[in-house]
Amino acid sequence: MINLSRVITDPRIAQKQPFTVWRKSTTWQGGRPTSTELPISIVGIITPANPRDLQQVPEGDRVGGEITILTIQPIYITRAGDEQGISDEVEWDGDRYRVFNVFPWKDYGFYHGIGIRKTSK
Repeated sequence: MINLSRVITDPRIAQKQPFTVWRKSTTWQGGRPTSTELPISIVGIITPANPRDLQQVPEGDRVGGEITILTIQPIYITRAGDEQGISDEVEWDGDRYRVFNVFPWKDYGFYHGIGIRKTSK
């Protein structure tokens, strides 16, 4: 298999500045849930989502400023089990996007996510 991680992080293609992924998690302290949000600086490619990307998700008929995120670091949607957490949020170009679908192409060295805009400038 071809490992595409070098393409995703190539400075000629990747975003000029790393973007921030906000990872949320909840822990129990004193019998109460405590949420934390950890900023993670990631290098990768962000582009507007195209119709082909949106056909692959249930929300594909919604128009709301979707982006495609390609990175070599894992990005997550809401999950349960050992790695509980709420969907990651990506801060890019002054807006914040909630990751609502991830295609884990880890055999090829990258993750492909779709994010939908939460806030605007």
